[in-house]
Amino acid sequence: MACREVICRAQGVLMAVHNCTAQVAAGILSGVARSSGTELHTVAGNVLVVAERNSQSPPEALRAAITCALRKVLQ
Repeated sequence: MACREVICRAQGVLMAVHNCTAQVAAGILSGVARSSGTELHTVAGNVLVVAERNSQSPPEALRAAITCALRKVLQ
């Protein structure tokens, strides 16, 4: 994945999780990179790894209901 894509995805994660703007999310990423002496894309990659580890799939019954609803809408 390209560095820019990693950074954009990490911004999206921060925006969704912390209900903040793109500008605030970018500031968080760049601030952490600057204060830790780590490259921005590395910080962003770490955000994505943590988000992926903490994500949970919905229960099977909910996934089935979502699939059913999507089929009805797409018909």
